[in-house]
Amino acid sequence: MKVDFHCHTTASDGGLTPHEIIDLAIKYEVTTMAITDHDTTAGYENALDYANQNGIQLITGVEASCQWNGHTIHIVGLDFDLTNDDLQNGLARIRSMREERARAILSKMNDKPHIKIENLDNKLWDLVGEGVVGRGHFAQLLQQEGLVKNAQQAFERYLKKGKAAYVASEWPELETVVQWITQANGIAVIAHPGIYKFTSNKLNRLITDFKAAGGQAIEVVNQPRHSSDITGMAQRAVTHQLYASMGSDFHRLEHTWRGLGWLAPMPSNVEPVWQLFKEPLKDSEYSVTKP
Repeated sequence: MKVDFHCHTTASDGGLTPHEIIDLAIKYEVTTMAITDHDTTAGYENALDYANQNGIQLITGVEASCQWNGHTIHIVGLDFDLTNDDLQNGLARIRSMREERARAILSKMNDKPHIKIENLDNKLWDLVGEGVVGRGHFAQLLQQEGLVKNAQQAFERYLKKGKAAYVASEWPELETVVQWITQANGIAVIAHPGIYKFTSNKLNRLITDFKAAGGQAIEVVNQPRHSSDITGMAQRAVTHQLYASMGSDFHRLEHTWRGLGWLAPMPSNVEPVWQLFKEPLKDSEYSVTKP
């Protein structure tokens, strides 16, 4: 089997519909996965029947935004009760905050003469569709309009802190988001811990606070090949007695460096997160290699 517990669809900022990502899972022989759209479970809900029809084991999932010591942190929730009111109301609150931030970014961009995009507002909301708006949509729009070459350049020039279109967000606290997930009988996971570029001590403080709040796992594998980053995260999982998760953070096909299920093997010294799942994995052994 192959597993992937972190990916996105058009329900948030991904490029494939929920059905299309199941088709991709079939193509790449992913047997167990979680759709973890930003601050919504709509992707999972829309894909579930289709996944069942095609023999894909789909775990409930979400990637929720929170803040810790002034930093935006993403927490993946896995295998939770989909109908839990506290979790769903909390996610709805974050989605509302995302819309408010998007409107503030639009206002800033419309006020900047060097950002010339006709019908900016309409183009953005057409791009978002029924999904959950995020800065990734702005980056995509800036790229489509020819103002930047790629998403990284969009953030560097316009969207990151200190730039013309930056708007701060006051997400719920880390402890709050972790509690929403755990109260829904789910597993809270620190998503892509390396992306925050924290010092070793600061990352350890994040992990300590996360575990104190009830967090149970950390993403150890999110790359296609083994690396020192994976070794280091595995050791942190062992040291802090956390389970280890793995996920590609797949968004869209044009991101050719990142494929669904394209993951290095889980290190042997950790306890895999699927040991906590309510249902056993579809197969007794797993394979996580590039399709």
